[in-house]
Amino acid sequence: MTKMLWRFTFALALSALISAPASAAKVGEMCGGIAGIPCDKGLWCDPQPGQCRGADIAGTCVQIPHKCTKEYRPVCGCDDKTYGNDCTRQAAKVAKKSDGACPKPYR
Repeated sequence: MTKMLWRFTFALALSALISAPASAAKVGEMCGGIAGIPCDKGLWCDPQPGQCRGADIAGTCVQIPHKCTKEYRPVCGCDDKTYGNDCTRQAAKVAKKSDGACPKPYR
């Protein structure tokens, strides 16, 4: 009976730790990941380029741009859309697949 009570207490403590809300990360700090760390308001969790799929992908908190230049330096988003530059991709809050335009699909 005592062993069962210890297991229950341990399970209860573990579930409290797992469900505890994570504090929001600031600019340049790690976010996402297995802990699901959110970013502060006005920030977006931008994963490393090429990290398009997965439930526990970590990233870095960056400012969401409100104005971008029209400079054309294409990047491919994880949504398979080509963005004119990295700023427009970040404004859309889309992870970066790679530099350059996305390949055109074969028909």
